[in-house]
Amino acid sequence: MRTIPSPHLLHRARYAAVLTALLGCGTAIAGDAELVGRAVLPADTFRAGPTSGQQLGTAPINGFTPPFINRQPVQGFSAVHDNRDGSFLVMCDNGFGAMENSSDFELRVYRIRLDFRTTRGGSGGTKVLSHIALHDPNCKIPFAIANHFSKERILTGADFDIESMQRAPDGSLWFGDEFGPCLLRTDGSGRVLNAPFQLPDVDRPGKFVRSPQNQFSEEASAVRVMNAMRNHARSNGNQRTPVFSPFHVMLVDGNDANDHYARGAVSPTGSGLAPALSDIHDIGSLLRAGYAVVPYTVNDPARMRELMTLKVSGLISDRPDLLFAAVAAFDADGNGVAGDLLDANGLIDPARFDAQGHRGGRNLRPENTLPAMEVALDNLMTTLETDCGITRDFVAVLCHDPHITAQTARRSNGASYAFADEVLIKDLTLAEIQRQFIVDKLFRGVDQKNDRALFPVAVDFAARRHLPDPYVMPTLQQLFDFVQHYVAHYRTGAGSSHPAAAKRALNASRVRFNIETKINPRHDRDNHGQVFAERTKAPIVFSLAVGGTIAVNRLQQRADIQSFDFRTLLQVHAFFPAIRTVCLFGDFPIYADRSNPDSDDGTNLQDEDSANTPWLAGLPWRYRITALSNPFRAAVSGGFEGMALTHDRRNLLPLLERPLAGDDAKTLLIHVFNLATRSYTGERHRYRLDARGTNIGDFIMTSPRGGLVIERDGTQGNLAGYKRVFAITTNVSETFVDKVADIDLLRIADPHGISLPGRPGDIGLGTTFAFPFVTIEDVVLLGRDRIGVLNDNNFPFSTGRNPGRADDNEFIVLQLPEGTVPRGRE
Repeated sequence: MRTIPSPHLLHRARYAAVLTALLGCGTAIAGDAELVGRAVLPADTFRAGPTSGQQLGTAPINGFTPPFINRQPVQGFSAVHDNRDGSFLVMCDNGFGAMENSSDFELRVYRIRLDFRTTRGGSGGTKVLSHIALHDPNCKIPFAIANHFSKERILTGADFDIESMQRAPDGSLWFGDEFGPCLLRTDGSGRVLNAPFQLPDVDRPGKFVRSPQNQFSEEASAVRVMNAMRNHARSNGNQRTPVFSPFHVMLVDGNDANDHYARGAVSPTGSGLAPALSDIHDIGSLLRAGYAVVPYTVNDPARMRELMTLKVSGLISDRPDLLFAAVAAFDADGNGVAGDLLDANGLIDPARFDAQGHRGGRNLRPENTLPAMEVALDNLMTTLETDCGITRDFVAVLCHDPHITAQTARRSNGASYAFADEVLIKDLTLAEIQRQFIVDKLFRGVDQKNDRALFPVAVDFAARRHLPDPYVMPTLQQLFDFVQHYVAHYRTGAGSSHPAAAKRALNASRVRFNIETKINPRHDRDNHGQVFAERTKAPIVFSLAVGGTIAVNRLQQRADIQSFDFRTLLQVHAFFPAIRTVCLFGDFPIYADRSNPDSDDGTNLQDEDSANTPWLAGLPWRYRITALSNPFRAAVSGGFEGMALTHDRRNLLPLLERPLAGDDAKTLLIHVFNLATRSYTGERHRYRLDARGTNIGDFIMTSPRGGLVIERDGTQGNLAGYKRVFAITTNVSETFVDKVADIDLLRIADPHGISLPGRPGDIGLGTTFAFPFVTIEDVVLLGRDRIGVLNDNNFPFSTGRNPGRADDNEFIVLQLPEGTVPRGRE
């Protein structure tokens, strides 16, 4: 241990006076901490619960193989509370270290009892007695959580990264979160009592201190919404993870030239919207969270290559010819040889990349028709993407709009059909639609053609099925039948001599289907006088009609159901748990003329009259609350790591783990939060990291102005690293706390061999005991000059005690030299 002259104490006499007031003595601190107790909770300690670790892969990690079936690991202690009855509350943090991999890790506080090994004996073991789960049954949390649709709404490590905990005088529990950063309050059973308390940015009035993972920002909303959709699917027995399908210009790509809205641009005239930020969806984050990312609609080969380089899972394109060429030419592993995404047959490997023909191939043939599907199959797409409406007699037909549009269709009898004549699909039977309309109008440019000679399979199929024309609006069932007909045509029929016959037949025999339910939940009237929500059949009708057709054809493994309107997707989870769902995301703003259907493109993120979007089945979306309006000043993993309760138990003192952007690189902020008013006072203290310190681990107060802070670096298993406990004293607001003494956690005396015998390969045991863990995140006062220190073992990743072996949770008791811990009146 060493004494530290404060940079703010300029005279020896003043320094001695502070030591006397702080420590109750007038002599300098000397001597080393001594290990007087140690207990270990093995890394392989689990308790019953939902399967966890599903986003960790299936390869062994330091001796443990995920996932952990029907188990929750008891690990990651990041806060401790002494119950004064021989037991302790220990708080697990967010789980497996990241928002993306912890949506199945329940946030829990365990009650444990320890049998410390001491000079008087003791087994050194730890017994887990019980736990409380943080949960939000009263829906106090105003953003999407992983268990959003469940009754108890158990919180997970994807919702909050809790790193600190205190019990208030009223018995409520307060948690410091890193994602926000924010404070979370629950009762003693873990039930959330209030919406999270965000941290105001004192330096920027009207703003909040936010990190890139902030729960109240649009950028971090996609993973949280997808987590809720995945867990809803799982709760209904659907183990197939939903797909994330965004408008491609909304992806984080580092290329403003591809942005739909330039960074910081004004909103469309008359929209009344805040400026948009295009780079909202982080591909890497979504992939790490376990979601396939399949953007729409990409027609430029250069953009296709750019997105494939960013490792998207697939692409949706109006030009299947260009998409196949781009995929075939792509060098995925960078070795200079193209074709990495193709299989041995020269086809796109659907396990590696999903190439989807948008509405078949709408820039080559009129959309959502059998000829459009044929051109997609001719160009060897792995998936046929299409849209569905429901007729008056409850048949799913291929169409994009609620009306039979004059832009795409004509009357088969030659009579005039203009915008004013448009009829709703839901008002006509299938027979009426196929008898009265031909969908063959060209409007997508010079490459779109409707020459019957270009699609022999569709012509033959229409003749054999007695359809009036290959361009009648087909049913979903007819699409499935057409694909089988296509396979037969090239395998044994008239097309079998075609040079590409074998490839076409093989590809079509396994082609997948991505079927969108075209329904709009808004309640405005369009120019036809129809309420938007009444222009189509109800969501349940869509779900049953589309899902039922898939099920009857036993195509559950080859057909997805997608939608911007998540109500239908939730129903698919419930009624057809074998069918995968696809969550579409888009932001095409509604303009001033709300009665114009062309102003509502059927995309779903925009709010409605300052209310939450009606598209996401109640899942909140932080529309246009982005880094444009509130920049991210807190670093990832830079939120509330430590949080003290003042000696008078009136205030919380949450301490940020890392400096804020724009601040000194070694300065951390301690804020003051008043428990009575449940608000920040605006007061702050500054904490300066040591030259070797990179993070703090915990913070407690032990007297009106004195406390203890764990400070560390990022090493593990390194006995020359930096792991310290500092005795500090606070001053007036905005000044730096004084560091007056420190304990080296890598040089602890163990004269009685309490830490021995250990296991082969263990380091830091014996006469000089060390706590060589990457994250040491708990300190608790156990008596005069006696403290407990715990590690966060980051299960199953940290290996500080024994290389290659997952760390245990260790609870050590240290006897400090007399007067080290700040105590008493000041």
